[in-house]
Amino acid sequence: MKKSMILPVIIAVALSLTGCGPDSAGKKRAETTLAESSEDAAQAAADATQSGSREPELVFKYGEVNPEENIIARVGLKFAEYVDQLSDGRIKIEVYPNDALGDEKYSLHVLQRGGGQVDMYRGNTSQLTGYGFRNLNLFGLPYIFESREGMWRVLEDEELGRAFLSEGSEIGAGMVGLFYTDEGPRNLFTSREIKGLEDIRNKKIRVQESVLMMDTISALGAQPVPMPYSEVYEAIETGVVDGAENPLPAYISSRFYEVAPYYLLSQHVFSPGIVLMAEEKWNALSEEDKNILLEAGRMASQWNKEQIEAEEEALRRQLDELGVVVIEMSPEEMEKAKEEEEIVRTSFTPGLEDVLDRIIEVQNAQE
Repeated sequence: MKKSMILPVIIAVALSLTGCGPDSAGKKRAETTLAESSEDAAQAAADATQSGSREPELVFKYGEVNPEENIIARVGLKFAEYVDQLSDGRIKIEVYPNDALGDEKYSLHVLQRGGGQVDMYRGNTSQLTGYGFRNLNLFGLPYIFESREGMWRVLEDEELGRAFLSEGSEIGAGMVGLFYTDEGPRNLFTSREIKGLEDIRNKKIRVQESVLMMDTISALGAQPVPMPYSEVYEAIETGVVDGAENPLPAYISSRFYEVAPYYLLSQHVFSPGIVLMAEEKWNALSEEDKNILLEAGRMASQWNKEQIEAEEEALRRQLDELGVVVIEMSPEEMEKAKEEEEIVRTSFTPGLEDVLDRIIEVQNAQE
């Protein structure tokens, strides 16, 4: 990876903790030494001088939980590339994959506080329940989307997906949505042999630190265990949890197949990712620069949409080579899972029934 695109991280740990502040584990993972970062910064400056490129006027740090080879991390790199092109080098997006800027909880709190250590973060719509979001939470409901095509119809709809990008600003969450990403449906995987959905019951399954995801897994009869993404591999390996749930690209890129080789195609959530920016940073931009970020986001989202199916097909073939046992759910199991998740959909939609009806209507519309 080019140093001009992804630089080492400098994160000060002198933030005083409050009840809503970032956790110490997130801060610890984000630390690097000043000596290392100074050396790399000097090298990057030398590279820039040698190539004749000018110094950017604006630099933003973009956090991503997945490793660099994951398609969603590559979407972030595409976004950075498009921003560079559209701004003629005036605006630079530094992409930090693999939780290099800190975990999700830490990163979202930094966005709320105005950015700096993290200016942009690619999260998941199902992870926003603790930050006051309601409309975007609907995208993270279990079995809310019947297909990828239907999901994209909703995300590209002016009244729904595009309008919902501004929800964080409207509710005072301190974040502005730029664009959506698609990593595919989330599936369950375990370290112990399973043959179907029934075998998930009472298993300890790691979930995102989200009330919505905890309730979703509980509805299937499993025991949700919230924890940061960076701790999942070791937690499975040591038996702290029996498994986890992730889209196929994350399952492969994070090498979870090494410790959890049983992959159940539950497709319990098909929630899109969302790239959020600190509202304070957003508000400081000119209209021209705001439009550049939005257009680059649209282009990156379109690239993601065009690439994801081929990516999934290649990864499905790779599962066989890796010795992963893939378990398909029967139509009866899928219907049962949807019935069990009805209580989750009901509990998270009071007052939003009209919006939910509109989501279903738009995704089922014939092109």
